[in-house]
Amino acid sequence: MKKPILLLIAILAVLIFGLAYSSSQAQKRERHQQEEALNALYAPLPSSLDALYPPQAEQPIFLFRMMEMATPYVGIVVDLFENDLQNAKNNFERFKAQYVDVSKLVPEWKKSYLLDPVEELGEVLKTGDQDEVMAAYEKVGNICHDCHLVNMVKVQQKFHWQDFRTIKVKDPLTDEQVDFRLLMQYLVTNFIGISVDTIEGQKENAQQQFQGFKARFQAMKDTCEECHATEERKYYVDESVQALVDEMGKALNKPSVDPKEVETLAQRIGMESCFKCHLVHLPAAMVKYQREKWENINRN
Repeated sequence: MKKPILLLIAILAVLIFGLAYSSSQAQKRERHQQEEALNALYAPLPSSLDALYPPQAEQPIFLFRMMEMATPYVGIVVDLFENDLQNAKNNFERFKAQYVDVSKLVPEWKKSYLLDPVEELGEVLKTGDQDEVMAAYEKVGNICHDCHLVNMVKVQQKFHWQDFRTIKVKDPLTDEQVDFRLLMQYLVTNFIGISVDTIEGQKENAQQQFQGFKARFQAMKDTCEECHATEERKYYVDESVQALVDEMGKALNKPSVDPKEVETLAQRIGMESCFKCHLVHLPAAMVKYQREKWENINRN
């Protein structure tokens, strides 16, 4: 009688140990995947990308190819919900061809362009079932999102934003050429000095600090032309952008619509509103998301 009981206990012990070991291994794998994801956030960009952006390339080739690929990808959904299944399939084929082609541009990123979800989307499209298509479509979208989250801001910072340390400016108070950082330090000293001297009842000193602040503020303003030429500071949904939107509406209301005209207007809206707004706001939004992701992983 004792032998069967001992055997049963031994079997249960093995099962419990096996389950605990399996759970432990699963946790280790999950932790490893999380660490890899975090490492990717701060890894440098691949050097092969340099050939696809100025100054090595005349135009931002990679950016243009990504924007080009977005058109048939979004076109799938546009046509799907307009019950135009044939054009949805046509857009899918164009998207797939560009997806495969773009995946070869940066060899270090090729493994990120998963093909199975794309193939699944193509198969589901044949059914015409909108719910199933959207579920498969989301899987492909997640591939884009995961890569953008890791790399988009780094690409913008490297290839779009200039280095403030390269900007030199003449300090109007000392007549010396200083770098932008030093000018900003002088500027904030004058600015805070106004309040300090006012609180201390030193009116003349406060006025002198104001004059220094005013002169250096103008010098700072002039340095904006290093990057922005002489264009006015503006919002990306201002009247100039609204005028482009209105112009597109007029183009679409013509008796005979010119696709080239509409495409040109769409590109101008995209570059003047969408793209420039993203350059300003995406870094902050994505860094916030990355920090939250980091904190959540460290809690586990």
